[in-house]
Amino acid sequence: MTNEQLRAFLAVVDEGSFRGAAASLFKTQSTVSAAVRSLEEAFGFQLFSRDAYRPRLTAEGKAFYRQARHVLGQVQELEALGHRLAKGEAPSLSLSLSAMCASPLWLDTVRHFCGEHPRMRLHLSTQHLSGVLELLRREKVDLAMGPHTGLDDQFEYIEIGTIDMVTVAAPGYLEGAGQRVIPQSELRNRPHILISDTGSLAPFDHVNVLVGGERWYVGDYQVKKELLMAGLGWARIPEHMVVAELGSRQLLALEVENFNSRSRLPIYLIRLRDLPLSELAQAFWLAMLRD
Repeated sequence: MTNEQLRAFLAVVDEGSFRGAAASLFKTQSTVSAAVRSLEEAFGFQLFSRDAYRPRLTAEGKAFYRQARHVLGQVQELEALGHRLAKGEAPSLSLSLSAMCASPLWLDTVRHFCGEHPRMRLHLSTQHLSGVLELLRREKVDLAMGPHTGLDDQFEYIEIGTIDMVTVAAPGYLEGAGQRVIPQSELRNRPHILISDTGSLAPFDHVNVLVGGERWYVGDYQVKKELLMAGLGWARIPEHMVVAELGSRQLLALEVENFNSRSRLPIYLIRLRDLPLSELAQAFWLAMLRD
């Protein structure tokens, strides 16, 4: 099996025909057909059903396509890395960061780490819920930072700090807010503002929500905070994001009946257990562990 054979196979799927694949690869149709036929002969099964006018993936072909797409993507990334290294380009570090811990757990360490690696290129992707680990599973990032949600035996992780979560609403949103325990019945028909799951493969269910309650979804904490301050809903939010607003009473902390109104969440630095880290990622892991 060669990369060229895989590229031909993927092109047939993507273009919907052998002719289209040949045009996209700037090869003859017979060359593309021969490459796909070589794959089929090598493994002893048909990738395409040729009963219809256009080639259709068989059950085996569908499974093979998913893995072939992943493998060829890794090959292309490796080729790109090789070219960057040959040109002497700066090494890169990619992190998947839970939106709730954008600050302040890691900024001092990153500042010192950048000082030690001045040519480093840092790539940050802010995610929520399943999106944090999805990029790690797909090997799109070196490391992830986030809460324990979704962690299992395929990950290795170390605690790097904690984040305090607090439930808040604007003054006047609820009568006696901050002075009494709010019954769940008073909140069930009011918008609970939540951050959307950024994952696409297996989204997680939100936790700390009211069963049957009204929910609004936003894309980031800044929008969530603005809606809260405008008196348009209530929510749990990292306390460090609203310290000033709580101090000025632009937002009030709520205590809700039989609800996790306040909590302290451990935050972890996470890696795939079976994926070797680059030298730079390993250095960052050790730096976070040290600090």
